[in-house]
Amino acid sequence: MLGEVELSSGHAVAIDNVKYAFALARAVDLLRKSAEPGEPQKAALRALVGAAAERSATFRFYDTVLTIDNEPIATSDPRLTPFAERLTAQQVAEVVIARGADPSELLALCTGLAQDPNQGRIKERLRDAGSSRVMVVLHTPDTGHRPPSVTGAFAKVKLDQAVMAEWNKFLDQGAKTATDRQVDLGIVAPTGGADSSAPPGEKQISFDGPAAPRPVFVAGQFTPISTKQAAPPPSPAPLPPPPPAAPVNVAPTSTNATPLSSAIAALQASPYGADTLTKLTVTSRHIEDAFKADRVPEALTACVALIDLENKAPDPARNSYGVILKRILTRSSLAQAAPYLLEPRRKERAASVMKRGGEDSVVILVGLLGAAQSLGERVTYLEVLRTIATGVDRVLALLSRSEWLVVRNTAETAGEVRLEAAVPYLARLTEHADERVRRSAIVALAKIGNAATVEPLRSALQGSTPELRALIVSNIGGPQARPLTGPLSTLADSEDNPEVIRAYYKAIARIGTPEARAVLERATGSKTIFSRRGKVAREAAEEALRTFGT
Repeated sequence: MLGEVELSSGHAVAIDNVKYAFALARAVDLLRKSAEPGEPQKAALRALVGAAAERSATFRFYDTVLTIDNEPIATSDPRLTPFAERLTAQQVAEVVIARGADPSELLALCTGLAQDPNQGRIKERLRDAGSSRVMVVLHTPDTGHRPPSVTGAFAKVKLDQAVMAEWNKFLDQGAKTATDRQVDLGIVAPTGGADSSAPPGEKQISFDGPAAPRPVFVAGQFTPISTKQAAPPPSPAPLPPPPPAAPVNVAPTSTNATPLSSAIAALQASPYGADTLTKLTVTSRHIEDAFKADRVPEALTACVALIDLENKAPDPARNSYGVILKRILTRSSLAQAAPYLLEPRRKERAASVMKRGGEDSVVILVGLLGAAQSLGERVTYLEVLRTIATGVDRVLALLSRSEWLVVRNTAETAGEVRLEAAVPYLARLTEHADERVRRSAIVALAKIGNAATVEPLRSALQGSTPELRALIVSNIGGPQARPLTGPLSTLADSEDNPEVIRAYYKAIARIGTPEARAVLERATGSKTIFSRRGKVAREAAEEALRTFGT
């Protein structure tokens, strides 16, 4: 045992590292076996919290070598092998635990490591826990792109500062129009008499004459300001009315042009030029005004145009688009955009905007999903959530809520969109205390119908009423349900209810694979035609073959 060996101080540190690794590995392993807060899980987390209270630790895992504070640790130890496998699966390169990390931070880390790769989202879990003393560094996938140079990093910072300066300038000028901002950059004294409040001896300035010329912002530069006061122009003599002009064939101009559409057109004409930053800032102000004035469809169209330009932009310009879009797509504007997901004409535009909104969109859509009254609405929100990095994790969290209605609706929606990541959660819900939740979870598993659903569905079909068995089987179909072909055939052979037998064979026909056809053909040639059950099975298989694959 470790405690029974006398070691030098240097070896003692190494042993402390091993104990620290064992504490983290044990907590992750127990949470992987069961996420329920049982006594073993609590004891393992307490041990890890105790280790973190004593010291910090930096775990590094590169090229299958695990080190703690630069001391190599043998992962061949059976207690550390599963932990190394978890780090590999989650693509974790480094884990930094600062001294004094609290239980919520460490639990978020261990839970993230314990989950499957597509469900872990370690960084998001740490962020949700408000972690400031635990950090995770992930391996960067090799995309073939050249990494940015040091010069490029400094250039990016400089560009960010320029974007922020341009943005702040527009914010400081309030709600002025773009034209006002171009001509109102000089200091102009109010019109009126001499300033009687000026100190004695100070030169009085008269404002009765014409106003001094102001600088004009043209093509990214200001025109020079003349310091000479211009003489008032003479009054022009009245001109005779011009003769009627001959009609000229010209291209019709749009009567529906708005400042926002004009700004977008100007940006699209030269999206990545030297004046891109100025155009983006003007456009963003118009988009903000459109959201504030509840002209959401127009704002959505403009945002989609910006997103499209961002996707095609070279690296320096892409950063400018990213900063501007981040400031446009606030939680408030995204909340205005979300209802348009339910409008067929604008659904795609709203979905693009919500996807670009990232985590703020996830918060809004999860709230709408939990409160939606119809399955169609919930399906729409979930389809968009699937396209956002953390969306699926937040949806799965709804399946662990205490409100039965939210859980039932979410389970029903997960089945409707065939959300495979929800299978482990739905399998647990088949033992839920509320019958309505159990029923929805089982039907959802049937609609998903992949290999992971075989065992929970087999258990549900073996211990349920004929009515529920028929309902479950009626929701199975499609080539993704191929793993269910064999279990369905076996259950059909032992079924006594004629209606359920027909339901089994219809489900096999809907799967539509060569294996499914072979099962039905064998059933039509059954030798037990003299038994009532055998006759029903043969007729059901023949009927299913006539509708095979439909």
